[in-house]
Amino acid sequence: MCVATDDVDGVIDCTFTGYVDMSTAGSYLITYYAIDSAGNEATLEVTYTISETNLSAYYDSAEGLTGNALLLELRSIINTGFIGLTYDDARYILDETDRDPNNSSNLILIYLGTSVSGTWDAGVTWNREHVWPQSLLGEEAGSTVNSASDLHNLKPADPATNSSRGNKFFDIATDADSYLPRAAVRGDIARILFYMVVMYDNLSLINGTPTTYEMAMLNTLLQWHIDDPVDDFERNRNEVIYSYQNNRNPFIDYPQFVDEIW
Repeated sequence: MCVATDDVDGVIDCTFTGYVDMSTAGSYLITYYAIDSAGNEATLEVTYTISETNLSAYYDSAEGLTGNALLLELRSIINTGFIGLTYDDARYILDETDRDPNNSSNLILIYLGTSVSGTWDAGVTWNREHVWPQSLLGEEAGSTVNSASDLHNLKPADPATNSSRGNKFFDIATDADSYLPRAAVRGDIARILFYMVVMYDNLSLINGTPTTYEMAMLNTLLQWHIDDPVDDFERNRNEVIYSYQNNRNPFIDYPQFVDEIW
């Protein structure tokens, strides 16, 4: 069972053919089908690659789990041994997590994609963007360790762009309530939000206008995860954050977890 989003009908059911064997390395073709109320059919072919036959030791206890059981086990894994840092600390860490691979003195701004000096200058050149908006986390950001200080959820952003994005949720449509980021980071954003809802049990992803402790649009994020696969920039960022927080984003390490849960 899967779901699709139609411009007229909204969320509609879809079906798929194919199978992914997570225990066997290889490439697997899945074809998705959806039909709207007017009888129009859309298809999407996605190739999933399983590169390892077993999960790494960090995820060993999640082996063979799916659905909510997998989500709960991943929550236990990434909370175990977690070393919380503060939002203030992030000022001097994001220049490393999001360092420009072509210029070690610079970092990459999430929404603009431009390379700017990584030196912290009190937020003049770049500031700390909450991908899951702080107002929807229900937490204060500062010298306290909480969900608003989690490095996985913080990205360097151009101050003006950060302000215009505000606390808008992510979606294809751009209106007063939603925000469409550049294509190259849509999957990155989706995987950050997937991490957040696993890490913090009071958060949820929905298909609708979110209130506190919610973020959207889930169906759009699931599509972005497919359209913009994990890249080396994300992998490196995951390693750097792991060196500070002692926890990882499972959906960067094993993108197939997204399908196994949602």
